[in-house]
Amino acid sequence: MNTKVKTILLSAWLLWAAAGCHEPSRGRPIPKPLPADIAGAWKAQGSSWKIVLNADGTVSSAVVPMGEIEIKPNQTAKVEMKDGSYSAFKAGDCAVQYTPATRELFVSVQIKKIHIVFGDNVIDGSSTDRFVGPVSEDGEVWAADWITVFNYGPRFPQDPNDVFAEPLIFEKVKD
Repeated sequence: MNTKVKTILLSAWLLWAAAGCHEPSRGRPIPKPLPADIAGAWKAQGSSWKIVLNADGTVSSAVVPMGEIEIKPNQTAKVEMKDGSYSAFKAGDCAVQYTPATRELFVSVQIKKIHIVFGDNVIDGSSTDRFVGPVSEDGEVWAADWITVFNYGPRFPQDPNDVFAEPLIFEKVKD
């Protein structure tokens, strides 16, 4: 994705974040109920991303590509590695916003702490993944732009001027 598109996506997200959708006292989005065709499980084509949305407008869980681990908001998921060591993913807040007039769905998945042990190697970091795009009229397909910001430590740096973004197609699946 070229720099101009990345800049536009980042600018759009920043405008959305500043638009007053947050609760002033806590800085968190206020969940709003979702229509039945929006609530449920969404699985990305060609990726391990799977996001399950509750009818009350919150994220129930998400399967993230790094480790293909299921996380739940504000909980820690631990996974045993092949060598018997344990890795952990501490999820933070996850936000959902839906605009009925445009059928645009926005979901943010935050992992506050990633601790992966692989042999003698350790990755400590964090990530925030955002998905935004329209849901089809039949409620079966969500064409989302995936924007991710991560910090996996000095071995895997992310340039602060480089935003990772790519399109993902999600399909509604039975959970």
